[in-house]
Amino acid sequence: MKGKHSIFQMVIFGIFAFFIILAVFIFAGLGGSGGSQGVGTVTVWGTFDQDMMDDYLSQLNDTDTMAGHIKYVQIPEDSFNSELIDALASGTGPDLFFLDQSNILKYWNKIYPIPYDGISKRGYMDTFVDEAELFLSKRGILGMPFAIDPMVLYWNRDIFAESGIGKPPKYWNELLKMSEQITKTDENSNIEISTIAFGTFDNVNHAKDILATLIMQKGGGIVQRTEDGQLYSAIDPQGKLEGVSPAQVVVRSYTEFANPSKPVYTWNSSLPNSLDMFARGKLAMYIGYASEIKKIKSKNPNLNFDVAVLPQVLGGENRRTLTFGKMYAVAIPKQAKNIYGASVISNFLSGSLASTFFAKINDTFSPRRGILSTQSDDVLKEVFRRSALIARAWLDPNPAKTDKIFRNMINYIISGRMRYSEAVARANRELRALIQE
Repeated sequence: MKGKHSIFQMVIFGIFAFFIILAVFIFAGLGGSGGSQGVGTVTVWGTFDQDMMDDYLSQLNDTDTMAGHIKYVQIPEDSFNSELIDALASGTGPDLFFLDQSNILKYWNKIYPIPYDGISKRGYMDTFVDEAELFLSKRGILGMPFAIDPMVLYWNRDIFAESGIGKPPKYWNELLKMSEQITKTDENSNIEISTIAFGTFDNVNHAKDILATLIMQKGGGIVQRTEDGQLYSAIDPQGKLEGVSPAQVVVRSYTEFANPSKPVYTWNSSLPNSLDMFARGKLAMYIGYASEIKKIKSKNPNLNFDVAVLPQVLGGENRRTLTFGKMYAVAIPKQAKNIYGASVISNFLSGSLASTFFAKINDTFSPRRGILSTQSDDVLKEVFRRSALIARAWLDPNPAKTDKIFRNMINYIISGRMRYSEAVARANRELRALIQE
């Protein structure tokens, strides 16, 4: 009986692989609609706003009728994973779903990988930016990249001008002098104008992503894979930098910004959320995503701000030029009812036309190298473009739990409960245990 079941599974997978390969023979252009015969209706789940997606698909359909096969369903972000997993288990799930890089491991075994027979690994890597390699597995491609949202530096022109500074930092070490020039306190030492939201965790938007970026820029890692695909915690590895790991260097420097006795003191836990502080014109620099530009403008239409590529590490042989990026791909669940249609639409959505259309209305970028190689006349879009090219991320075993690990690591240090080396070592142990779950 067991043997028959295995044979049945192999037959089903073989049929699926045939459809996938058939659908992506048009991969010569790595994207595009191809023929629409037999595609049918393809239900796609995601957390993107329903009205925005309806408008996007309507505009896209005016150019390519392949978009007319897509039925998009918005699922609330806070319940997306639970609803999707329940739907997949009951056989009522979508044909496709939008998968971001932070949830790759969660759905690793719930996705039908696109075989390399249809899309070569080299072709995929040549077409999409480096971060897209997170979606590669030994079995095939787990998701076709659709959009990338890079982290950038928003800076207040007025605060910089009033402080006698003409431009934002290119390297992190410039923050020391800037903090002394920009940060202003009242007679009770309360911070009135802050240079940058570093030092704490809970009131710093994207704190985990910021810390991960700094660690990776320093040459370190968070969770990485061995050549045979095994995951391991890389926060506190061997091969350390001058006796300490890159993570230890980063958290020590980061938490000093919340230490009143340090020259770089510019932030504390009593201040508002970093995004709100920036929108009020009280924070000189805010680290956020390209897609947040509309939110910032809506909070304060009169705010005089600009955007720059995230500062980098100056010097050091292990340093890497990068920023963090949220990447969205379309993935085919194993339980998809319309497998052929899903494979065609996943290829279509990751193509030049569909990804460019989406980027225009959502302040993100296409992850395709060919599109990102063209400079933009729009000064803001040009910063976003350059940032998208250097975007990176890491395989997160459980976003909620790793968020807690990073939060505790920072809070233990700023509360004085642990030295930075102890806090990083603890985070490493907790990450290792989480990976093994």
